[in-house]
Amino acid sequence: MKPLLLAWLAAVLLFSPLLRAQENTTALDINVRSGIDMDEHHRRKHDLAYARDISKHLNIYLLASVTPHPSVAALIKEVNAIAIARELNRQLAAHGFKPVQPDQQPQIIITVEYGRGYLPNPYSDDDNGKAHNNLTNSDKFHPWPVSEIFFSIGEAMKRQRADEEKLIIQIRAWRYSPDPNAKPVMLWMTTMNVDDPDHRDLNEIYEKLLAAGAPHFDQPIDHDHELIVRDEVPEGQVKVGPLEVVKDPKTK
Repeated sequence: MKPLLLAWLAAVLLFSPLLRAQENTTALDINVRSGIDMDEHHRRKHDLAYARDISKHLNIYLLASVTPHPSVAALIKEVNAIAIARELNRQLAAHGFKPVQPDQQPQIIITVEYGRGYLPNPYSDDDNGKAHNNLTNSDKFHPWPVSEIFFSIGEAMKRQRADEEKLIIQIRAWRYSPDPNAKPVMLWMTTMNVDDPDHRDLNEIYEKLLAAGAPHFDQPIDHDHELIVRDEVPEGQVKVGPLEVVKDPKTK
């Protein structure tokens, strides 16, 4: 390997944590990943009137749970799950979803997990930790790394950052079935994550994460699509990054 390249890689490893610490004092980078059911995605692509009319989508929901995801390291503070549920209900209402009423059956069951963990690296060429499910794009998170770190001249910083542990809120919507033995079907999943879980209190930023993710509930962010939205507030850079599909196994 050429000496110049070795020096460049050493600089990336040495200075990127310092740069990230400096960034954290001025801005909050929120990464959003979202996917929907493949069949639903196909229908919306071929029926634009249906795609635009959100009143025809499944939107009567029951919020069933807001629970911590298992992790190796603890969060820096205990999280107020009731406050997350309250804010999520507010964001759902603002984006066309309706809570189930006593005389109704829900169309979707929503579950929430929060915590610290790892997501598959969208900038990596390897397939470690990746599988396929019925969603266009989605990621479950893990308590341990799921891929190695890969470097290249153009992508080294992105890859290194994506491989690191995140602070995460993940919203999942499941098709309601009155049959308790029916196989769970996940209809959509939206994941919001930020860096540096060792120094961030989720209680202080969950509203920002939910506000960043809510416009993408039940909406796909296409594979390899990247969109950066910069909020005028200093703490408001929202990054919608390229995604990989992974399998969500048995649990809701």
